[in-house]
Amino acid sequence: MLIMFQEKIENQIRDIKSKEELGKIVEILRVDASNEKSERMLKYIEETLKVSKTLDDKISIVNLQELQIKQFFGSRDKIPETGNILQSMKKVSKEINYEDGLILCYSIEWGLEKFKGNIQQSKRAIEKAMELIEIAENLDDYVYYLCYYSYAIEIWLDKHDPRSGEILEECVPYFLNKGLHKGLVHALGYLSIIYLQIQRRKKATAIIKKILSSKVNLDELPKELQIVTYYFMGVALKLDFFFSESEKYFLKAKELLKMENQDSIYAVYDFTSSSHLLTIKALLGELMPTLHQIEKIESKINSKEIAQMLDNSSKNQIKHTFNLTKFYILSRSNDTNPEKLNRLEKSIYKDCKLFYSDFFMLSEYILHSNLSTKELKELLKKDNYCINSVKHILNYKLNLQKKSLFDASNEKYFECINILKNRIKIEKNNFLENVYSNLLISQHLFSLRRYTEIYSLLKKYKRNLDRIEILEMRIFMEAFIQVGAYKNGDPLGPALQYMAIKKCRQYGFSRLENKLLDYLDIQGNDTLRMMA
Repeated sequence: MLIMFQEKIENQIRDIKSKEELGKIVEILRVDASNEKSERMLKYIEETLKVSKTLDDKISIVNLQELQIKQFFGSRDKIPETGNILQSMKKVSKEINYEDGLILCYSIEWGLEKFKGNIQQSKRAIEKAMELIEIAENLDDYVYYLCYYSYAIEIWLDKHDPRSGEILEECVPYFLNKGLHKGLVHALGYLSIIYLQIQRRKKATAIIKKILSSKVNLDELPKELQIVTYYFMGVALKLDFFFSESEKYFLKAKELLKMENQDSIYAVYDFTSSSHLLTIKALLGELMPTLHQIEKIESKINSKEIAQMLDNSSKNQIKHTFNLTKFYILSRSNDTNPEKLNRLEKSIYKDCKLFYSDFFMLSEYILHSNLSTKELKELLKKDNYCINSVKHILNYKLNLQKKSLFDASNEKYFECINILKNRIKIEKNNFLENVYSNLLISQHLFSLRRYTEIYSLLKKYKRNLDRIEILEMRIFMEAFIQVGAYKNGDPLGPALQYMAIKKCRQYGFSRLENKLLDYLDIQGNDTLRMMA
């Protein structure tokens, strides 16, 4: 079948006699070149370009150069060549006053500058493309949807603007009907992530199912698109804290990546998938093996060979994700070098203002780092999605640092509890976000010796412990449920708490082990006072 297609398209290109026939081939290549990146496809584009120049069809020249750039995009070695082709596209589009071509140029420039790490130039390019769309007449659908897709991704990555979801929803039917599988997979992938982050989880789950049940057979897609699909599904499930399921999809993506040459786009997905996978492994309790694996991958990323394959934005994001995971691991142990932890804290503080941070990892960093009051207030001033999602944690930490908290007044604990109870809730907060806040509230109820309230707050989780996949959090929840249960008349409370302490020793959660031992001491002293 593939050989027949190759012969057919080669014959069609060879037999082009008119601009009309050329235009039909360009339309076919737009779909095929959008879905496939290969030497064979590049050859078809370049052969058709020669015909375009012979027929002096400047519109076809511009449209074919866009497809040529698509074949090169993602390779750092091809940046100079890509830039030259783009300049040629711009020049020809201006000469013949070709609006569609100029819009395509600015859309390409957006992606190219973003790849090079030039964020402001990238923004200006997509803004210019959108300005031209506003005044364009008889705009080609391919150009319209391609540019609007780029704009949706820009406003999502820049400000997590929920309008990006509406735009991508508009693009999906066009990509599906035209057979633009790459655009479809990317659009659905981003939609699933957007809807999860803006708390529209049912819609996100429906989109994941749509990817799996669409007309597109995943096994028949090019390897790159299979990788992207599995990657996006892994990210979406990780955002909703379904770690075991998420891990499966990342591993599928990684398995396919082994079959590909490690260059350009494949390197980005490989290392980004690794950063997500290792975060998951740390949260599932594999602390030291994960740390060693991160250090191995970091030395790889810093090597000259790999550094050339990654754009600056992706490289810095991967490093930031690794740093948050390293902080989580190192802060669990009492044996960590304070100087090493301090360097890590400073790096995370700088980068969390610029790059995506997982809600849980960022919350853990805020609570367990040595951020000053001034630094906490600086973060509170930032207006980006990730920091906005943890502003109740920032206020909570600021409240903990007030000097008044060191007096004997119970008011200090009530203030902390109220900050967590009154946090901003969008629709229904994620299950794990509620667990996180309720565990913090329980610690203050313990300090107030209001043990029975702990049980009423946490007993609803007793039958949902398996849903808490973060191992340390699950152990902490088990122990705290038993604290409340013991004070409600369950004699097995302390014995079950010792079992939780034993698990802490098994997995290396030194900090939690010491905390639970302290709680047992306080409980024991309270019991002795009652018996006296």
